[in-house]
Amino acid sequence: MEAHRTLIIDLAVGYGGSSSRVLGLLRGLSNKNVALAGLDHSAVVLEAKNAGLPVYTLGSNKADPRILYRLIHLIQSNGFQVLDTQNIQSKFWASLAAMATNTALISTINSWYVSEHGQSSIKSRIKGRIYTTLELLTNWGLDLYITVSEKDRQTLLQSKISQDAIELIYNAIEVDPAKISGDFDWLRQKFDLPPQTLVCTAVGRLVPVKGYDVLIEAVQRITTQIPEFICLIVGEGECKEALIHQIQKAGLEGNVRLVGFQNREIVLSILKSSDIFAMPSRYEGTPIALLEAAALGCPIIATSSGGIPELVTNDVHALLVRPNDSIALAEGLLRLSTDRKYAKALGQNAQLKIKKDFDINVQVQNTWDAYQKAWDRHNKKG
Repeated sequence: MEAHRTLIIDLAVGYGGSSSRVLGLLRGLSNKNVALAGLDHSAVVLEAKNAGLPVYTLGSNKADPRILYRLIHLIQSNGFQVLDTQNIQSKFWASLAAMATNTALISTINSWYVSEHGQSSIKSRIKGRIYTTLELLTNWGLDLYITVSEKDRQTLLQSKISQDAIELIYNAIEVDPAKISGDFDWLRQKFDLPPQTLVCTAVGRLVPVKGYDVLIEAVQRITTQIPEFICLIVGEGECKEALIHQIQKAGLEGNVRLVGFQNREIVLSILKSSDIFAMPSRYEGTPIALLEAAALGCPIIATSSGGIPELVTNDVHALLVRPNDSIALAEGLLRLSTDRKYAKALGQNAQLKIKKDFDINVQVQNTWDAYQKAWDRHNKKG
């Protein structure tokens, strides 16, 4: 029996890589009766509405007590059969709703919580442990896990999840470089950059796991050798004030700029126009921003953390360095800045790999097959 109605539940407030993944799935599955449920005025809900995608709202915040009632009502009134949750808050409410409505439940792991939150502050590590505990405790009605990296698939197996209950589906993107506007002059004009600037861009939420504090330390190490080096950090998040303080304390106001949230069209134009893309993350699943930078041929320096080495090979498609190592990151930035022939070769190799191995149509079909698998497993249990 085919599953006809699937509801993707994403209760994130800000915009992240998982938001891009959800929107891509909604577009790709537009003929499969798939819809999104999220929070009022959240970034992913607003983007979905602007794109004309099917979207419902459940509440004003992740702890809104109306979420469960609204979710159950939404499932029953629209005949949803499969729920695909994108974060632990979504999983918590959906696990209760699935039990009340006899729907199949999927948990998509975009990044394993202990790995994502366990490499910075004590507060963040505690958060990671709590989220991981909740994830495993809410598996009473779970029919399937979807994970976006082999690293996280292995973690699920170590947590005693059956191999048959896990589907590994790498993130993918749909980017045609010829259709993306922007060049060096556009970039310099948009952000009022000095002439002869060398631009490094980083994209992602301003949270500890992204490692932007390490990136700022690395930039500080190379500005005496490359004074024209400027790093643009695109995104918003809880670490904004701390990063501003770090930039000011280091005297890097002219070399590191936090440019806030930008919509995807602008982000792609920024990446196309940049000399280097940096991802200093302490952990990642399958980072969308890295895939987009690669698709646009932007030379990449990233950490060898999480699922990143599954996507790109060091010294072939990107320059990979150890996480939390500002010295290695600075050396890599210096090499990409001074050896532009090498940087260009990395960018071209990465572009070819993304085009070959990360087709959005494959991801969409594999995800739909996973929805069907979850529905079949659920019916066999019943």
